[in-house]
Amino acid sequence: MNRTALWAVLLVSLFLQGAAGNPEAKLFVNGQILTMDESRPYAEALLTQGTRIIAVGERKVLEARAPVYTRVIDLQGQTMMPGFVDAHSHFPTPGLVHAGLDLSPPPVGTVDMLAVLLARVKGASEQRRAGSWVIGFNYDNAALNSERHPTRAELDLAAPDHPVYLWHRSGHMGVGNSLALEALGHVDHVGLTQWPAELNVGRDADGRLNGLLQESAAPKLRQLLRQLPLRSLLKAFLLARDEYLAAGVTTLQNGYADRISMHILLWAQRTGLLPQRAVLWPAHDKLEQALIDILPAIETDPDVATWSASGKLSQLIGWSIQDSSKFHVGAIKLVADGSPQGRTAWLTEPYKLLPGEPDAALDTAYRGHPAMPEAEFRAWVERYHAAGLQMAIHGNGDASIDLIIDALAMANEHYKRDDARHIVVHAQTIRRDQLRKLAELSVSVSFFPAHTFFWGDWYRDRLLGEVRAANISPLAAADEFGVKYSIHSDAPVTPMRPMTMLWSATQRKTLSGASLGGSLVVSRARALRAMTIDAAWQNHLETDRGSLEAGKLADLILLSGDPLQEEDVRKLHVQRVWIGGRDVYRRKSADPA
Repeated sequence: MNRTALWAVLLVSLFLQGAAGNPEAKLFVNGQILTMDESRPYAEALLTQGTRIIAVGERKVLEARAPVYTRVIDLQGQTMMPGFVDAHSHFPTPGLVHAGLDLSPPPVGTVDMLAVLLARVKGASEQRRAGSWVIGFNYDNAALNSERHPTRAELDLAAPDHPVYLWHRSGHMGVGNSLALEALGHVDHVGLTQWPAELNVGRDADGRLNGLLQESAAPKLRQLLRQLPLRSLLKAFLLARDEYLAAGVTTLQNGYADRISMHILLWAQRTGLLPQRAVLWPAHDKLEQALIDILPAIETDPDVATWSASGKLSQLIGWSIQDSSKFHVGAIKLVADGSPQGRTAWLTEPYKLLPGEPDAALDTAYRGHPAMPEAEFRAWVERYHAAGLQMAIHGNGDASIDLIIDALAMANEHYKRDDARHIVVHAQTIRRDQLRKLAELSVSVSFFPAHTFFWGDWYRDRLLGEVRAANISPLAAADEFGVKYSIHSDAPVTPMRPMTMLWSATQRKTLSGASLGGSLVVSRARALRAMTIDAAWQNHLETDRGSLEAGKLADLILLSGDPLQEEDVRKLHVQRVWIGGRDVYRRKSADPA
């Protein structure tokens, strides 16, 4: 072997030894790097090694620092930023629309007429054997030409030999035909005993069930999933995973988790089916007894400061969590009221009811109602707070937010805690005085500004009236009072499309193109923080994700343009995604925007 060949072999050997002994390094250059780090908003280059970012800054500095085996990645003038941190959704539920009957209205789907909805139900029933279920997802009465829910009688005509249940897009209600109602245990003229379930069962003028089931009267999702083939459910999971990846979501969330959903996500991560990181909020009403079992008895153990909340919560799963950066069990999810769409959000002033509406004939002073008796709610808030746990509390109506504020204030008076980071989720009709109180309590909010787009017209004309509708999701007012907040999609309620969320927060336009509370818009930079670093902060994860800084996880996305400069951010695409430095997604032309 000649001397040149020998040197070549030695160099290759040394390179391979170095590569084997050190995780792969990548240097990202030739693009705009948007860091979400206020001390350095932009950078020329970013250097990663293994799963972490090791440097952010000037290209020439990082080139000099890069290991010899570093792979250089040309961003081709596009924009890199941190992966989106899902502040609140219900993964993998968004995929279920692919496992059942898709009844999504525009602009997501095409079902905007009651006749079309019923025709789809009829067509689906004709393709199934008699007695098998027809399960539909994402219909919306507000988007139908009839502006009402389909009735039990109409569904009976469409599918007389099949149980039919259709989930409303809000996730808070649905409608069933006679066979479905019977199978779910709902019988005509028989009242329900568990409060407030009876308030949530739709009835006609004769007291007969009309098919509408809301909130606690609606079936548990698991009851209906048993009727779907396992192959369809796996397909739904994978499609949800791909939808979130295409959206640039590197940390996803199941914001209402039971033990089974925890097991599914942990198993999917371990088998490599799920590359994303996951945050789970254990659902109080699904895990109440399990939570009781692991909570310290406040009466016998007042020194709760010695109790490890996060360590105890991992017991809910029953499996070991091998990588806490991949799987995080976070806030306990409590529900204080329902949804404005179903008029089950609890308001201080009555809903707007039009003459001739069924609800108007029943009660023109109807304001919705709490999800559980107030005393019971206050007791749970105090117990979780005293035990050192974080809470994420669903509250849409301002009356429910009054209850949340009072319960949190009383709990903190009895058991003083710093940095609890409790979250009010949605807070759609929150008032200015309530924002001031939240700031005093250091409680943050996770807002849902896409409601201005998808339901703004409906809220203004049919539910809340001009003044209250113009003040839903008041991001700018939260900034004024110093309330920290994130922005979420609540998928499947609205699609996981961060660019639509960004557009809604900065435009506040409705489906009709009208402006709704234009003074409450925020800047794009502020909204992006609410979808990255501030969303990470809400979940106590800001030290390792949400911004591009040395030492943080290399969870990166590449956008087709600059979200701070693009005229219409909804036109931007996620081109590539890296999670922990690993390339997990490249956009194809057929992928959603």
